[in-house]
Amino acid sequence: MSNAATAAIAAVTFAALYAGHQLGDHVVQSDSTAVAKGAPDPEQLAANVSPWTGWGACLRHVGSYTATQAAALALACLAAPLNLTGIVVALVVSASTHAVIDRRWIVRRLIRAKRCQDWPEGPYLIDQSLHVGALLVAAVLAAVVTGVAGLIAVVIGAVVLVGAALTAERRLAAAASARAAGPAHG
Repeated sequence: MSNAATAAIAAVTFAALYAGHQLGDHVVQSDSTAVAKGAPDPEQLAANVSPWTGWGACLRHVGSYTATQAAALALACLAAPLNLTGIVVALVVSASTHAVIDRRWIVRRLIRAKRCQDWPEGPYLIDQSLHVGALLVAAVLAAVVTGVAGLIAVVIGAVVLVGAALTAERRLAAAASARAAGPAHG
């Protein structure tokens, strides 16, 4: 495939993923899921709420979100020669990154690092910016990964990403519990 054709596939894939993202994140998602998917927050962790709290809601959201993106990609296939491997790659990257970002701890950490806690729109804008960046990665990979070996590598990368996020969440929960317990006496 020529460079121009690869770039066109990436562009069409990005447009479809972005349209699916907007619909899946804002129209399809319920309010209760939007509230529940990021739990527990730091205060809940300090109160020993399980770090697994919220994952069910997050996975339900990622399921409907990914289905919405799949529909958008299917529609785009009517105008562009997207291949099945690229579509699967795009959906795997989008779904895995979306799940991790929507747990919200990365967004909270970025807000602290940027020292923009007083920026009212900050959490939403940072969340959406991370999603759009991930969609760009997904679209480019969808255009350049054409074989089964590449698809397997992407799936392994997605599993590692989610596993690392789960590990980070458990560590954050342990740190929050330790802070809530106060200094050790001895």
